[in-house]
Amino acid sequence: MSILPYIETFAAVVEKGSFTAAAEALGISKPVVSKQVSQLEQHLGVQLLHRTTRRLHLTEAGEIFARYSQQIVAEAQEAEQSVLPLQSEPQGTLRITAPESLAASMLPDALLGFQQRFPKVELDVRISGRFVDLVEEGIDVALRVGELEDSSMIARRLLYCHFQVYGSPEYWKRHGIPSHPDELRTYNCLIYTQSPKPDTWNFKDRNGEDISVKITGNLRSDAGRLLLDAVVDGQGIMIAPSYMVAKALKEEQLEAVLEDYSLSPIGLYAIYPQSKHISTKVRAFVDYLVDTWNS
Repeated sequence: MSILPYIETFAAVVEKGSFTAAAEALGISKPVVSKQVSQLEQHLGVQLLHRTTRRLHLTEAGEIFARYSQQIVAEAQEAEQSVLPLQSEPQGTLRITAPESLAASMLPDALLGFQQRFPKVELDVRISGRFVDLVEEGIDVALRVGELEDSSMIARRLLYCHFQVYGSPEYWKRHGIPSHPDELRTYNCLIYTQSPKPDTWNFKDRNGEDISVKITGNLRSDAGRLLLDAVVDGQGIMIAPSYMVAKALKEEQLEAVLEDYSLSPIGLYAIYPQSKHISTKVRAFVDYLVDTWNS
């Protein structure tokens, strides 16, 4: 049996000097206190207390066990107190993983703003396109584009990512601007291999009709930033989320085409392990991203 609850009871008896006072302090009945001390003695195989009608006396074994019991109870109380601030104020190390497309666009400003609001939180950010095992690798929150596959995790949508086809002005000047998605078959389409179907781009026209285009290209990668740099350099075209190309559009390095045709938006999610007690630092971070990226 686990003797930890009985240790707390025994320590209370020693501190208060009687079963009655210990019962009042613990909020249980006197018979329960007496029974737990007796069960503890039976488990240990030694007598801890000499019981008389007037008072209790510790045996030699009781004196030894009392020292350890009081130390255990004190350390348990200290441990409890040490984690209480973590539930009231975000603090400690927050381990995050995110794709490099986010790290090169929206994420830095969000992290800066979060740390300014919650200065007691230290950030450990790991940039990776792979789907990591959060529990095994000790990650608190993963930021991922796409639907959740692991049902044991919580996925909170931060925003929808809207996609379009992009190319550099020089590329469109050399190859012409397509007027229909089917024409993309003749273009050098750079392929992001982390997409569910990387070799197929799916559109809808204004009537809601589906258009599926099998594309080809001379560059494939799981690094969105690498593909974006290649597109800016005029090597080909790509589909990309708006957050990823915002800076390049502002600097007129890219132009969107086929704006009469829509690509399905994909959710950007914060993913974290299920728990009855989500830490305040995780909750604060996810809430902050929702507020910041939807304002």
